[in-house]
Amino acid sequence: MFRPQDRYYVAMSVQPTNSQPAVTPEPRPAADADQASWLARSESAYIQDLRRKSPLIWFLTLFGPPVLSITLVTLAWVFKGWVFAKTLTITALLAFFVFGRFVILGGEDPEFRETAKFFTTVELMMMVVYMDLAVACVLVYHAGFLFKIPFVGVRLLRLVEDGQFMLRTQPWMRRLTLAGLVVFVMAPLPATGSVGGAIFGRLLGLTRRATFLGIALGSVLGSSAVYLGANLVVKHIDRTNPFFALSGIAAVIAIIALLNWRYQRIKKRVMAREAAEAGNSPKPPASRSEAA
Repeated sequence: MFRPQDRYYVAMSVQPTNSQPAVTPEPRPAADADQASWLARSESAYIQDLRRKSPLIWFLTLFGPPVLSITLVTLAWVFKGWVFAKTLTITALLAFFVFGRFVILGGEDPEFRETAKFFTTVELMMMVVYMDLAVACVLVYHAGFLFKIPFVGVRLLRLVEDGQFMLRTQPWMRRLTLAGLVVFVMAPLPATGSVGGAIFGRLLGLTRRATFLGIALGSVLGSSAVYLGANLVVKHIDRTNPFFALSGIAAVIAIIALLNWRYQRIKKRVMAREAAEAGNSPKPPASRSEAA
């Protein structure tokens, strides 16, 4: 029985808090195909509400990382020279689009920094972690905007599909949630890293802060593992020999291509088996209304 004094509690229960933008969540569909469109709609609704309720957070998370990156490159140009700034920019682009955190393997020994002609392994590790955090900051809070960009939006939808595939084949990741996200970001696969981790965290149902934290931990741990391997490389291989240098680059590219080929092959095989099982499964009986 509803009492008049209960109006106060009902009114208080529906008041939005100022600490988090009030977004009415849309129920998550069960089918994977519907989840991709659901995620795009929910992220779009969130970013609109974030801009209206917390414009400062919206501005800092969207424009902060690119402005800070441009500032750092400019400072490198002023204090280190144009050649250093150009090398830093090219290395960052190669790390983002081609090598990932494997770029750390190309660093020189930190003990000989004064005579090094390239970045050291420590500097490359710091660069990779910074790039992961910058990308995560934008994607975790602004994926709804990026979904609308033609080429980027299609790529993000593919990452949603990859995240769903990982959850189907590795269900323990859903049970471990945050730890599962950390392992996902650490894994050297084409669909992982900070970009895939931002989408994967949302599929796991993590909050945005927890998603960002998981990406940060995964980036530090994954980059540290590659850094330890890079130290073995720089101490036991003559980097001044052009043969070893070119062979190392070719080996890294071959490893990346092999991981990508292996992942895509397993993915196609599993999806084909799931499609065959879905086609052979008996259809549920029609209800009386449908039969009529």
